[in-house]
Formats: sequence, structure tokens, C-alpha cells
Amino acid sequence: MKSLAVVSLLVFFVSLNAVACSAPPPGYSMNHKVLIKSTETIVLAKTIKVTDKVVVFEVLESIKGESEKEFFWRRSRLSKSVKHISTDFNRHSEPAFWSSEQLVRRSPISKGGICNIVFTYELGEVYLVFRESWGNAHSNEIIKSNDDKWLTFVKKAVASGL
Repeated sequence: MKSLAVVSLLVFFVSLNAVACSAPPPGYSMNHKVLIKSTETIVLAKTIKVTDKVVVFEVLESIKGESEKEFFWRRSRLSKSVKHISTDFNRHSEPAFWSSEQLVRRSPISKGGICNIVFTYELGEVYLVFRESWGNAHSNEIIKSNDDKWLTFVKKAVASGL
């Protein structure tokens, strides 16, 4: 009887960890086309304030939907050991970025798993932000040039009514 109680308690505590995230964050695991179609607000935005607690963006261009000129996001606290990943995947021309079989992302793997997508930001960098789909690995991509392949793809998709 005692061993049954111990096993029951063990199963209970393991199941708590398994259901700690009742649903993945918005946008999680969407492919690029679904991400674009299902996100109401997509903007090209520059970071104008970056702290441990908040990131403030200035909208440079509204690509889909309407957005205020500035908006902010609260941040998960990052460990001091997490370094900013300032990659644009060679203007998003690297095949791995476009692969449906291999997930590449500039956000570090978080201790919170899929429930805690953590992106790093650098003051003054420009990002393609999918505001309502923040849980997607490609929802906060760095854009370093106007001829970036991801930016071009998103603009064409939106213009075509996707």
C-alpha cells in the first residue's frame, strides 16, 4: 500500500510538469504561410528601448493591419549567460531557415520550453514582428536590409491576400 501511495505521488508530480503549459503560445509551430495568414498585425519595427523587463519598438512600416507608432512587450527575464543572437540567416537566404524539417531560430532554447519563447533584442536593430503570433520561432526576425528574403516573402504574401 505504501509503494502505491509513493507511485501515485510520483505520477501526480510528473503530470504537473507535463501540463504546466496547457496550450502552446500563439503562432507556435505554424508554417510561414499560415503564420502570415493568421497574424493580424505584422510590422517592421526598430527597438528604441531594451531593458530586462521591457522592449519598446518604433514602427517603421505597417505591413499588415494597423499598429500604433510605438508599442512595447514585457520580457521574460533572461539569464545573464544568454547572449544576443544577431543573425539574419544571411538575409534569410539560408536553406535551413526555409526548411520545414529543420527548425532554425535566433531565440535561445528556453528552460520553459515551448511555453516560454525567449527572444533577445539589441537596441537599434530592426525586426519583422508578428504581433499576435509571438510564439512562432520566426515571429521576431532581424532584418538588416531591404532585400531580405523573409521580408520580401512576407510583403508579397500580404499583397497577394494571403
